[in-house]
Amino acid sequence: MAQYQLITTTPDDYKTAPYIRPFLLFWLSYLFIEAISLAAGIFSMTGTRDLLYKVMWTFVFCPLGMGGTMGDLINSFIVDHYYEKKAAHFTGILTLHLGWFGASDHPIWFHWRYPALWVIGYMNGLLLFTDEEQARLARMKL
Repeated sequence: MAQYQLITTTPDDYKTAPYIRPFLLFWLSYLFIEAISLAAGIFSMTGTRDLLYKVMWTFVFCPLGMGGTMGDLINSFIVDHYYEKKAAHFTGILTLHLGWFGASDHPIWFHWRYPALWVIGYMNGLLLFTDEEQARLARMKL
């Protein structure tokens, strides 16, 4: 197993970066995926009915709640325990537990989320737990 080496921009970031990065990456990921889900829901499913509630969910509650949940799960089970591909796969598996508000009415939309969520989790896991991708995050000041 490779030795875990955190790549940061400053020495001060070394203590907080491994615990803040998962929240930031998953917050951005869920903001993006929920915006896509909102657009698909408006154009193909419900129209603008209850739009205010869906917009609040999409841009406020979902990214905070799901990003926070995933950040906490990653910090609890992966950070300081696993690294590289094994950590990325585990991150992808943990991502599969999250749901979507339109799933009961539109089962096909619900089922495409499994491969999409796993890919999002795996890609975020690579960003968090491989040297090359951590260097990319450090260059972006994350």
